[in-house]
Amino acid sequence: MTDLQSSISYLRGLADGMDLSENSKEGKIIMGILKVLEDMSDSILDIEDSQDDLEHYIETIDEDLNDLEVDYYGDEDCDCGCECDDDYLEVECPICHDSVCIDSNILDDDSKISDLSCPNCDESIFDAEE
Repeated sequence: MTDLQSSISYLRGLADGMDLSENSKEGKIIMGILKVLEDMSDSILDIEDSQDDLEHYIETIDEDLNDLEVDYYGDEDCDCGCECDDDYLEVECPICHDSVCIDSNILDDDSKISDLSCPNCDESIFDAEE
């Protein structure tokens, strides 16, 4: 941002060095353009400050939410990155060895077991004969 402010200051110096009259048509236009550029620079600085404040606030909320999740759900993540609980079972794909979480209720229905495929390699997770 300082580059923008420096550039505007440089242009302001050039305009002052040209000894333009603010009463001439050209002088009015150039001075008006410089004023608009300075206002835009100030607005951008305000937006950047607000953005920095929002980023800090969101990071703080994210950290607090993470603390709450750890307190509520625990800190044990399965290898697939989700937090498996009693309703899910973590299994390893026999082909690509990727960890997959499946709903434990599906295991009660033999017809659904053969339909389970790995999201990584699209191969069947369970052998129908087993």
